[in-house]
Amino acid sequence: MSGEKRGASPVGSNGEKDESGPSKKARTARPPTLHSWLHPDEPAPLRTHSPPLHYSSSTFLAFATAFTAQSHITSEASLAKECRRLVREINVPLEVGELVMKDDEGAFENGEGRVVSLKGKERAREPDHRMWALRSVCLKESKDGTQGEDDFQLLEIYNDDGEKFGGDRILRILKEEAAIDILVVVCRWYGGDMIGPIRFQHIGLTAKTAVTDLMKLIQLTDLRQALSVLDEEITILRKELVGPSNNTESNGASTVKAQNYDEVEDIGRLERLVKARTRTKEALAQKAAWSGLDSAREAIT
Repeated sequence: MSGEKRGASPVGSNGEKDESGPSKKARTARPPTLHSWLHPDEPAPLRTHSPPLHYSSSTFLAFATAFTAQSHITSEASLAKECRRLVREINVPLEVGELVMKDDEGAFENGEGRVVSLKGKERAREPDHRMWALRSVCLKESKDGTQGEDDFQLLEIYNDDGEKFGGDRILRILKEEAAIDILVVVCRWYGGDMIGPIRFQHIGLTAKTAVTDLMKLIQLTDLRQALSVLDEEITILRKELVGPSNNTESNGASTVKAQNYDEVEDIGRLERLVKARTRTKEALAQKAAWSGLDSAREAIT
């Protein structure tokens, strides 16, 4: 789960894995969907994708999307319906079309795998298969979550989309990575040559790459948000200690300079910062408590 760049394909022509690290293209801007247009205030879920994997005349690429089960999802049927919507809304040609065509390999070798848009511009065609799988913690029927863990269930579903056993292979990767609430979609562009069982290795590798990248991104996002909240809390505590009469004069000393942590990719560094900020907050809170006690005593006397 390093932040180093990965090459165009995680598996070379000899079938060996490329260890150069996940691609930063995983966080490119996504086109709007009908759902996002109908729900403009709902933030887009975190998503990553693997580099394209070209083998023979096929190309594989996986998406991993953070998933949150809504309260109405209480069965495999309702979960599958929501997954089908999410899978359908991924605009694959627009999001990764240029990437899969770039090296003219696999299904895109010698100009193959392309169509001409209505505007006359060449773009990648739709993948032949969008196999997917998901493990999600959902409410049980007639439960509202107020009774604790017993109100929830773990649902596991998958869909092969014509690639027999493909969805099951993705589900196995999710189990191996202990990934919960991550929807993985593996796209395959088929160029005409049957490649046999090795396709499951390619499905699994691209799925694992996307999942591990997303799990890192989720962890980074959580740590960055925690730091921002801690900075705000520390600023408030320092202002309280300075007192209202001195806030204007001592504003610079009492305020933690707003920092942007988006460029920090080192999880260990972020964790150390969270620990340091937490200790600072606890020390200031204790000092504020003593200060309040002293003020109360002065008021009594």
